Amino acid sequence: MTQAGRRHLFGAFAAMVFVGASWGANVPVSKVMLEHFDLIPMSAIRTASAAVVLGILLLLVEGVRALRIDVGLRRFVLLGLMMGGFFTIYTLGIQFSNPISAAAVQVAGPLVSAATVRLVTGLRFDRGFPTALALTLLGGLILASGSFVGAGTVTLGGGEIVVLLSNALWTLYSIKAQAWFDRASQLHRTYVASLSAMSWMILLSLGLIAFGWARSPFAVTDGWVWTQLLMVAVFASGLGGYFWNVGASRLGVAIASLWVNLVPLFAVLWSMAYGFMPNAYQIVGGLVALSGVVYMQWRKLQTTHR
Repeated sequence: MTQAGRRHLFGAFAAMVFVGASWGANVPVSKVMLEHFDLIPMSAIRTASAAVVLGILLLLVEGVRALRIDVGLRRFVLLGLMMGGFFTIYTLGIQFSNPISAAAVQVAGPLVSAATVRLVTGLRFDRGFPTALALTLLGGLILASGSFVGAGTVTLGGGEIVVLLSNALWTLYSIKAQAWFDRASQLHRTYVASLSAMSWMILLSLGLIAFGWARSPFAVTDGWVWTQLLMVAVFASGLGGYFWNVGASRLGVAIASLWVNLVPLFAVLWSMAYGFMPNAYQIVGGLVALSGVVYMQWRKLQTTHR
């Protein structure tokens, strides 16, 4: 295996670790932000902030020519519809979910993603994929069971199935983001999709606010709340989306989806910053889930070497 090949795969590994960390912070922060903002206007702020940051990075890295949108109007519109739709549906699910049960159902996310990939592309999975999937699901179930133990009565809020099924829309976006561009960088692909999603969200927000069905986000004046919202917008929606595209392009969408089960692990680590220590279930479950993605990564390295 060449040194360039190793850098290629280890780069994907690092990208997906960033995805897990940023998306892990997204769940608790979004739950808090929904106490201050209405869903659609909040999503508009997030996608607009992500698009601006990605545009600046693209300008600095690739120059002003890279800001051109040459993917075609139909694909541009659909990419934004898929990305913006995912953010809206996923956040809606969080809003109406019990946090414990929402964590439990997300362990089945890779199954939804794998089924979507199979239906859309017809591609067969790598031989090691079932083993890696079983390990990540087992780890996610152990991690989620730690939340149920001693938690008292757990109720369903109704949004758990919405959170789970939103994985299908994100997987469809991921497939099209890799197929619809001609030699474009992953940064450019994420920028174009974010720009389109921003347009959808702003138009929808303006309509809802005009009819009195949503509050203007600018009515919120708390600086701490805005800081949290902008941070998660930049790191989860913007850079997280970019690094997801990097990982998906190098590993494949199905394998990259296995990393979704690391999100609860990183959510626990983020909680430690607020004084909450993980229990044994969360530690063991996180390590088992991690073993699944490491196993798949190891198989990739072995295959490339042969």
